[in-house]
Amino acid sequence: MKLKILSYNIHKGFDWGKRNYFLQDMKDLITSSQADIVFLQEVVGQSDKYKEKGLIDTQFEFLADSIWEHYSYARNALYDHGHHGNLILSRYPIESWENINLTTNVLEKRGLLVCKINIPHTHKNIYVACVHLDLLQRGRVIQYEMIKKKIQSLEIEDHLPLVVAGDFNDWNKKCTTVFEGELGMHEAYKTTHGRFAKTFPAGFPMLTLDRIYLRNLDVLDSKILPKPNTNHFSDHLPLFCEVEINEA
Repeated sequence: MKLKILSYNIHKGFDWGKRNYFLQDMKDLITSSQADIVFLQEVVGQSDKYKEKGLIDTQFEFLADSIWEHYSYARNALYDHGHHGNLILSRYPIESWENINLTTNVLEKRGLLVCKINIPHTHKNIYVACVHLDLLQRGRVIQYEMIKKKIQSLEIEDHLPLVVAGDFNDWNKKCTTVFEGELGMHEAYKTTHGRFAKTFPAGFPMLTLDRIYLRNLDVLDSKILPKPNTNHFSDHLPLFCEVEINEA
């Protein structure tokens, strides 16, 4: 069975300069990917300021709509006028979910959203985790270990698929030691292209911040989705891959 996976930091619905609100365009782009499981970061769950401006603030409900019947939103950053966090959209039933606090400093509220998804016709579950990590390396090092311990605590059977995707902020490519070396995962774009995908900044991508790490899944294709013709909807570009589940 094949699965399509998308990871995208939507920057709370705004473009790089926070001047234009592109949430509908982002939804159209996500929908056009025909992804089965979508990992989104910086999703607004509630905002009084957005309401005052007439903008959609419950973004997770708007993005899920009728395309993905199952979704899980977990707030990471809570403030006086609302909150934002990570979101997983799924075409298949989410059996359980958990949000792990990855915050290492007072300025960055980070989290790891872990879901167990049932894949029909395969008699298998797939574990997926949506992540948004720190800007500074010293914080990310701590978070790598927290994620590793959480994955190991799940006691996932050796044959079950695992996906960890999101905004790693790993511009210096240091997370490979943990995710590839210690957790035995492989990164989708790197597997097919021999290098990490440059996804940031969207207008002139230079940094490899976004990743889709896999285990027990075969990569069939991986790409950065086509850039919008006239505008870059977010400050990140979406990262996409198609994988295959071994049904044996």
